Amino acid sequence: MIKFFFTLILILFLSPNFFYKFNPSLFPHDALAEEEGKTLEPVIVEEAPLKPPLNYPSAFSTVIDLEDFGGEYNTTSEILSFSPGVFVRDFGGLGQLQTISIRGSSNDQAVILLDGVRLNTALGGIDLSTIPLDYVEKFEIIRGGSSALVGTDAIGGVVNIVTKRTDKPFTYSSVTYGSFNTLNINLSRAQKFKNVSYFFSYTHTQSDGDFKFESINDIILTRINNQFVSESILGKLEYDFNGWKVGLLSEFYYDDKGVPGLGEFQQPDANQKDVRNLTSVKLSKENFLRDDIQFETVLFNRFDQLKFTNPDPTIGVPIDTLQRDFTFGMDSTLTWFAPYNQIVTFATEIKEEILTDKDFGEPKRFTFSAFLSDEIHLFDDLLTIAPIVRYDLITTSAEEEIITSPGVIGSSRTITTTESEFSPKLGIIVSPLKYLSIKGNVGRSFRVPSFNELFFPEEGFIGGNPDLQPESSIDFDIGLVFSHPRIGFEVNYFRNQIDDLILFVFVSASRIEPLNVGQVTQQGIETSVVLRPLNFIELFAGYTFLDGELEDTGAQLPGRPRNKFDLRGVFKYRFLKLYWETHFVGKIPLTPFPNSITTDASTVSNVGGTLEWKYLFATLEAKNVFNNLDVQDALDFPLPGRAIFFTAGVNF
Repeated sequence: MIKFFFTLILILFLSPNFFYKFNPSLFPHDALAEEEGKTLEPVIVEEAPLKPPLNYPSAFSTVIDLEDFGGEYNTTSEILSFSPGVFVRDFGGLGQLQTISIRGSSNDQAVILLDGVRLNTALGGIDLSTIPLDYVEKFEIIRGGSSALVGTDAIGGVVNIVTKRTDKPFTYSSVTYGSFNTLNINLSRAQKFKNVSYFFSYTHTQSDGDFKFESINDIILTRINNQFVSESILGKLEYDFNGWKVGLLSEFYYDDKGVPGLGEFQQPDANQKDVRNLTSVKLSKENFLRDDIQFETVLFNRFDQLKFTNPDPTIGVPIDTLQRDFTFGMDSTLTWFAPYNQIVTFATEIKEEILTDKDFGEPKRFTFSAFLSDEIHLFDDLLTIAPIVRYDLITTSAEEEIITSPGVIGSSRTITTTESEFSPKLGIIVSPLKYLSIKGNVGRSFRVPSFNELFFPEEGFIGGNPDLQPESSIDFDIGLVFSHPRIGFEVNYFRNQIDDLILFVFVSASRIEPLNVGQVTQQGIETSVVLRPLNFIELFAGYTFLDGELEDTGAQLPGRPRNKFDLRGVFKYRFLKLYWETHFVGKIPLTPFPNSITTDASTVSNVGGTLEWKYLFATLEAKNVFNNLDVQDALDFPLPGRAIFFTAGVNF
């Protein structure tokens, strides 16, 4: 009866206004603004002269605006999971490891950017739990191979985190408290003085994480050593003088957390501390040398530190590791608004990355990239053609110890490898009708092996493999977008063939190594729909089907579900907002072998309500409202059952 009641409410709450910024290509924003008789904030749509994500209009993309979730308590992984084609894997709830998969990619095959600057290190993908939402304005997600846009690792796609703007003054402060003694505090402020503006955000989060869970042997246990505390600061300063714009961004993140490990074999003393600092300086000018040329250059520096200790692991000897990763570089771009409705872009990037860890051999990686693209608009935008070509030269080096006799280490030598990669891409948009666009893309992407895969310290049962070859892929997608003010939908088919896929596999009964395991083909369908019968009622629904098989074995890729479905309904009238969400994830294979064991299919529903009065707001919400204790994204990594959160704050 309860499920029926909430389902009935959900059916009533139908509207695309919520989905404008989820997938803005679904709705012509100006048409809805005219229909409602008021001015709305502009969003990225194909018909508007605004920049699409990463300036590539033919890509199938999702733009998620955090304003649509105002007053709610969410994590980055929860928000990103709404995008079709995106699956987020959670290894333990708040503060624990959370990874992203785009169109069946691994976490290492997806690139995360912060205002266009790469967060990924050469060690591998990003832990989404280290990205607070409080400084984020929106997420731009490009689905599909994108090495032509950003270089190595983008076989699955790209997520660009766009931070809040400095030119719209506001003050925001909130406090959230809820289950498992969870506390989140945020203070944000943006202000502008003539030609100088700034934005500042501070967030403190902590949780005991001591939830009840059901083990794989059907035993109810309490999660131990699952506590965490994190601090995040982001500051932006922008200065405009004589047509030149200078922007400074600095982000700092720190956390200290327990790492409990497997469900029935929890580690009481394992601990991890993460530190990240990203600093960038951007200089840009619209009319550079001549009126039809724009110039932009970005200097960036990133520091990452990870310290992990486990004095008494279940297997092996005590662990005490410290990794420091330094990255610095420069990215420069020239954009020419050329004759005959063309936009030509040329860019170069130089980057150096150094990992200070003797166990890994102190590896270094130098990257030089050159990028050339054209965007050609024909027949009054009936046809748009977007060709790109990118060249990447990547040199990796590390020190290797030479063993002269068993147990005796002699001298060392430097191992150096150089990869030279071309990444072409071609996108086409055909717009035969006012509300209809047909898109298609084909391109090549690649991923050079990570430091973990190449140089993982030799520990007998596991080690790295310096002989690995880069992964490469050919990707293709095609689909249509229908965008009417009261109904919109998108459906597309994608196919991605990856050669020399890298997986950690058993090479013997007692040893694991990363190997190029051969070819994998991933294909599927992404679809989303929006309805809006009334201005105060909203609904978004998205479904993804993924068929990813290893050619040699025919097995489904591990860690990726075949089916994923997301639903969100919102009722918003005057000072009241009510919402309902349902997320379904199908069975997840756990090994790269045929007939692999899988997790169970799972459904999680969230419900909440927000009251707003003048500058004040208060939200009460329940996550996993039906207390499903069987939810797991990875074998024996339990996730929380029902959790209640209360948020109060001011926004003016």
